Amino acid sequence: MQLKDVMTTHVRGLAAHQSIQEAAELMSRMSIGSVPIFRDGQPVGIVTDRDISVRAVARGFDCRQRHAEEIMSENLCMLPEKTPIKDAAREMEQRQIRRVLVTGANDEVVGIVSVGDIAAKSNQQHLSAELIEKVSVPCEPTREFA
Repeated sequence: MQLKDVMTTHVRGLAAHQSIQEAAELMSRMSIGSVPIFRDGQPVGIVTDRDISVRAVARGFDCRQRHAEEIMSENLCMLPEKTPIKDAAREMEQRQIRRVLVTGANDEVVGIVSVGDIAAKSNQQHLSAELIEKVSVPCEPTREFA
């Protein structure tokens, strides 16, 4: 199986200058947990629902006024649609990421694959369980003392 077999197509993204609120609204409207961020038509980052809560809301940002690029994760992973799922899973494990943008023949974004897509659609239970375990390694919480 390849990424094209499990990817979500019709990826919607936002321009880097669009607001954090617009990112949240798009995620809500589409029932998705992440939005790719583009600058000049090229993907430059990704904003997740967790980014909004931890990097924006927790810091007191005015989500209507602040830009999505201010909270995006920049460590994008983009792989060709013909990449075998096991290779994509290995890349996700190594980078400790949960989403991969999928590119077509002309290097344009044609889809997105999440850990959940691999688990639900790949019929490779061992690979799915291993991937989920490796990208879900918990970190110690930062403890603040008064």
